[in-house]
Amino acid sequence: MRNCFGQLAAGVFFLQPSCIANAQVPNALERAIEDAQPCRSLKTKVSSFGISVEVGVDKLDSVKIENLQLSVNGNTAEASARGTLACKTSDEALVKGGFSATAEVRLKVDLTTCKMTETSIEIVKTGGRFGDIVKGLETEISGALRRSLERNVAKLCEK
Repeated sequence: MRNCFGQLAAGVFFLQPSCIANAQVPNALERAIEDAQPCRSLKTKVSSFGISVEVGVDKLDSVKIENLQLSVNGNTAEASARGTLACKTSDEALVKGGFSATAEVRLKVDLTTCKMTETSIEIVKTGGRFGDIVKGLETEISGALRRSLERNVAKLCEK
């Protein structure tokens, strides 16, 4: 039990419940990404047997933050994170499948205005049935993540 409390205290942003066997509880950052529903607007065309069908890979499957680094210098905050987002088709889709995308995100925030001054989102690894076409959706994925980050950064100024 003592070990559990030490892990909890060490991981403010990463509330990984390693003391609860086989549990997958998202941390606050993962929940914020889930709330943004970054997969909602993702659609692509898939060809099979000479027939082209538009497929919505628009259901969030999972979010996992691998690491996060934060630093504050005066009124500037910098953050970098690496994590994996997985999206899938709905259960009713004619062509079922999904993808995962591991992204590296870097941003700078002006803490006086709560505005992001720099943002970089790069997809570094993909997987799943539709993993090969993720690069074509990178703009949509990056845009959804950027909008989520902007909303959550703006919440800092509401208090």
